[in-house]
Amino acid sequence: MSRLDPAAAGLDAKRTAMLLRDARAVLRKVDVLAATALAVDDPSLPAIAELRAAAEHLVAELARREEQRQRRVRAEARRSR
Repeated sequence: MSRLDPAAAGLDAKRTAMLLRDARAVLRKVDVLAATALAVDDPSLPAIAELRAAAEHLVAELARREEQRQRRVRAEARRSR
């Protein structure tokens, strides 16, 4: 495995963190939307459920990417000792 470019790795980390933060915010908004729709028995509940599943998938994917990045950084730090 080649060494990571620190500048590129830093930018990638910031982008991933920003995307993850925004995806989690979207998931919270969808939860509010679902609660409101459920309270009034709105017919759009199936669409909201699909949206929530997609948002959950996105959050999980971004969290997995962040965890992989952290593992690479830790491995790189171990190799440089």
